[in-house]
Parts: sequence; C-alpha cells; structure tokens
Amino acid sequence: MPNDPTPWHARLPPGSTEGLTGAEAERRLAVDGPNRLPQASVPSLAALLLRQFASPLIAVLLVAALLSLAVGDRKDALFIAAVLLLNALVGGLQEWKAERRSHALRQLLRVQALVRRDGEVVLCDAQTLVVGDAVWLESGQVVPADLRLLRSHNLELDEALLTGESLPVHKHAQAQLPDNTPLAERCTMAHAGTTVARGRGVGLVVATGQATEVGQLASDLQTIQPGRPPLLQRLDRFSRNIGLLVSLAALAVGWLAMARGGISLMEALLFAVALAVSAIPEGLPVALTVALAAASHRMAQRQVIVRRLPAVE
Repeated sequence: MPNDPTPWHARLPPGSTEGLTGAEAERRLAVDGPNRLPQASVPSLAALLLRQFASPLIAVLLVAALLSLAVGDRKDALFIAAVLLLNALVGGLQEWKAERRSHALRQLLRVQALVRRDGEVVLCDAQTLVVGDAVWLESGQVVPADLRLLRSHNLELDEALLTGESLPVHKHAQAQLPDNTPLAERCTMAHAGTTVARGRGVGLVVATGQATEVGQLASDLQTIQPGRPPLLQRLDRFSRNIGLLVSLAALAVGWLAMARGGISLMEALLFAVALAVSAIPEGLPVALTVALAAASHRMAQRQVIVRRLPAVE
C-alpha cells in the first residue's frame, strides 16, 4: 500500500478492484497474521474454582473456620469447609461450562467474505483477508475488515456495535472528507464488525485484526478492569458490615462475661469466638450460588450464555 500519511477516509478511492493474487495474499498473511480480534485465553477449571473464593463473604467464612479450629470445634470447621468447597464446585463448574459453550460458539461463528483473488471473486474465510484485498459487500453481510469503499450503491451500514448509532448510516464511496472527520461520520469507510443493512459495495481492505477500529477497541477493553455487578457490591457491603458487627458483639459479650466474674480470660475468649462463628451465615454463599446457577441454566435454555454467575442479575 502507498506510504501516504493521509487517513484512509480522506483519500480518494483507488480505481482498481483487481485485488491480489493468491501468492501475494499468502505472503501478506504470513507477515501480518490472521484477520481476527485479540481474544483472552479460556480460563482453566482450576482458575475458575479459585475465583469462587475471591469474595469478602468467603473470607469471613474462612476466618470463622480458622476460629472454630482454634477453639477446638472441628465439626463447625469441617462444616464451613464443606460449604466453601460445595460453593466453589457449583459456581466453578457452571462458569466452566459457560466458557466452553462460549468458546465453541466463537469457533462456529466464522465470517465469510467475497474477495477477488487471481482475477476471480471467491468466498473465503474472513481470517485470511489481508491489506490490499478487494471485498464485495452485499445486504446482510458482516463487514470482515476495515475497508476504504471503492464503489457504493445505496449502501447503508448498521454501525451500532462501533459508534452506538441506532439507525443505518448511508455510505458514499466518492465523498471527500477532511482528515479530522469523526469516526461516526466517515461515510467513505466500512468498518469491521458492522453489518450491511441494504445496498451493495466494493471496498479495499486497509486494516485487519487488531489494527481495525473495533480491534483497537477490543484491545483497550482487555486492559480495563471490569466493574463489579450490583449483586457483588451489595454482598461486599453485607460481608463488611456483618464482620464488623459480629466482631464487636463477640468482644462486648466476652468483656461482659469477664466483668461479671466467674470465668477466666481464655474462657471468655473462647465464648466470644464461638458466638462469632455461630452468628455468621455459613449457608448464604451456597444458597446464592445455587440460585444463580439455576438462573444461568434457565438462561441457557433460552440460548443465552452467562459466563459469570453474578451477571445473571
């Protein structure tokens, strides 16, 4: 491609639609890599099981189990440990199955593209597209890469995925745009991931994979830490509050028991620890996880994959 600093949306459309030869396309594919977005690796079952323990409420229960062991109450400690293990198994297995379904679905949803290669228009996997390919667009097609339109006939694209525009955007291959034209107003371009709502067109591939606009957006999203759902935020507040209240109540009762006399410091401490352990709701995490798992299963029956259980909310 010419080494021109002018953005593609502001350049005049190249006149040729001959595309590339198969040999040249293979050479460029080997250099630039496949035309696909960056994807995070599928987490292992062990990682998903460990993720179930990343909760303040689980931390409170772990402390309760350790306190139970400290006072010699092995039954309570074993019960809490069994509850935590069951919670991790139910949540981890449910998320593992959802990840497997999501990965299998991504493998099935392969975008196809009409490309001119060696002088003929052929249907090929969009992952094999390279910069310089000439791509034909038709109604209902997903745009496989960032294209500088060469020709357009009543071409309208649904760009909601990229720009949030709710209505289809009309495209003009011959329009002249300034360099600083916003992304949503680049009527000379067809961006990867958008959909042809109506009309036809031909475009020249100018960016593939991570170099596309949607690819850069996907890369940025992978570096941003996801927010916590409202359910987890409420659970975090609940865990902090219950931990604080139970600790204060246990200390107050232990102090009162010592103040009234008749028991030693160690006996008062054991009494306070036993009270704290008994006040913590051990069954809450399992009850919540089972409810979310059941909701996730119902969503799966409606063809909706929920990768993380709290997202069911």
